[in-house]
Amino acid sequence: MADYSEYHSIDTRVFDNCINKKNSFISSYNEIVTDYDKIVGELSQSWAGLGADAFFTDATQIRRNITGIADILATMCSTLEDCREIIADCDKELGNFNRDPSAEQ
Repeated sequence: MADYSEYHSIDTRVFDNCINKKNSFISSYNEIVTDYDKIVGELSQSWAGLGADAFFTDATQIRRNITGIADILATMCSTLEDCREIIADCDKELGNFNRDPSAEQ
């Protein structure tokens, strides 16, 4: 059973700072992917043989994993925005209640 006998505060500045950096995170990710693709592309034009084949097989798997990281980053940012919105809604409702506890909610 939950203990409702004490108040807890949430410092939402951490949420806000991360949300505000979302575009920077995505931009940095895009730069990494662009550089990776460029390097692998340049190598593929000048490297052949069994070692190259093994490298490009691994590079293809790594590229898939990098794409997975983008999906995770997008999900994390979206979830953080949803959590921040829920916290703001709860704060608003609690504020309304505290101003007039006798009003119907």
